[in-house]
Amino acid sequence: MKAPLFTIILILFVSCSTSSKKESNDPTFNGEFLYLADAAVLNTGSEIYGVVIDEKMHELHEFCSPFKRDEYDMIQVYVKGVVTDNPEEEGWEKIIRITAIDSIANPVDRSIIKPN
Repeated sequence: MKAPLFTIILILFVSCSTSSKKESNDPTFNGEFLYLADAAVLNTGSEIYGVVIDEKMHELHEFCSPFKRDEYDMIQVYVKGVVTDNPEEEGWEKIIRITAIDSIANPVDRSIIKPN
């Protein structure tokens, strides 16, 4: 009888510690995302950020691609990220490094889609 109880406690402990690693305490942003060749932007409606081109940005782009009607279509996204001043002279004044992807809105029916 002790073995099943121990197994249940172990499973709960592992699942709680795993889910906390996935969560980010960074602020949440929602806006329209676009990536073209060598530039990415996030337009929140009140602010436009350059997006740091890294693995997480490419992951977001791949997640959005099946829902784009053409290469210039902006997709509504819900992400977490860190905003900093742009150290470069060119581009947007502020840049965002995406730290987590929450979901996107399908442009056809506005349904919310979460990554696997």
